[in-house]
Amino acid sequence: MATGSFRRRGCKCPKGTKRCACGAKWYYRYDIIDPATGKRKQKEVGGFRTKQEAEEAAKRIQYELQTRTYVEPTKTTVESFLLEYVDTVLKNEVAPNTYEQRRAYVVNHIAPRIGKITLTALSPMHVQKLYSELLELYSPGHVQNIGNLLTKALNQAVYWGLITRNPATQVKKPYKSRKNPSMKVWTVEEQKKFLEHVKSESTFYYILFLLALTSGMRKGELIGLQWNDVDTRKGVVSVKRTAVWAQRNLYLKDMPKTESSIRTIQLPEQTVKALKRWQLACPANSLNLVFPSPKTGGILYPNSLDKAFQKAVRDAGVPHISFHGLRHTFATTLLANNVNPKIVQEMLGHSTIKTTIDTYSHVLPNMQKEAAKQLSAVLF
Repeated sequence: MATGSFRRRGCKCPKGTKRCACGAKWYYRYDIIDPATGKRKQKEVGGFRTKQEAEEAAKRIQYELQTRTYVEPTKTTVESFLLEYVDTVLKNEVAPNTYEQRRAYVVNHIAPRIGKITLTALSPMHVQKLYSELLELYSPGHVQNIGNLLTKALNQAVYWGLITRNPATQVKKPYKSRKNPSMKVWTVEEQKKFLEHVKSESTFYYILFLLALTSGMRKGELIGLQWNDVDTRKGVVSVKRTAVWAQRNLYLKDMPKTESSIRTIQLPEQTVKALKRWQLACPANSLNLVFPSPKTGGILYPNSLDKAFQKAVRDAGVPHISFHGLRHTFATTLLANNVNPKIVQEMLGHSTIKTTIDTYSHVLPNMQKEAAKQLSAVLF
């Protein structure tokens, strides 16, 4: 049994009651030596629902005192620490839109659930409960992203000496599977039908959607594409930047999503010819954008592009997909036609081939059948 004393504070149950029903919390009081004065002083930790929880905390504290890894509890809460970390450390390491997203994780997801717990009292059980509650509302991938932020921040707390160990490392984060059996993509016939319709309605959007379907570029990459990134002689586009919305402002960011996102994509001959014609007709603009906003001549707002795309989908009479579905359609079409997955990975800008394989695993069985047929033709 750990040294020190235990008590239940504020119990309003009648004397003689064996089990507390009023919700009073248990506290553990213990002695430490003040390093500044060398004198003994008492400390107390509490808020435990049961005496057993208090005893477990006591064992950990006494172990830390004996091994000289003890960190004196502070009143700093999980919420205040995470906000301090995001605002003073992470803000200087990531792009403005990423900073806003990570701060929203703290404010909207972490703080309402474990934010009031003191940093030194945070346990693996608290973190596990956080993940469990979030999984009832959000996808495993979203919860994993929140967990990654929490783990990274608490690692910093350990490095700063605010806590002795990171409780988040003792909890398994939700598995983020990239496999999406419900992924919606278009067939080749549907792609042709869609492009034929858009071509008759708008040259601007026809070229944009054509490039999306034949390059696999992300929405932000298409919006941020400049004419000096297009080499019609070689038939390639270079992806060097993306459009980002952050702090109520839309701007161009020189670094796309990941380092591997910076890439050169070979285009089909038909797309190159269409770009040559569009280069002559494209309105002049200060940013030299390939797809300037038809209304302002500046950066095309992502929401405006989404609205135009969905209208074109409805009018063309093809199945509903998201704009990102054009990227999935591009990859699926290539893989279904036996293009090497490594080539598809490079064109998409995925950091690893595993990402490509996991994302488009639904296409692989057909590829295996074709491979078996080819092997059979060679051997037999």
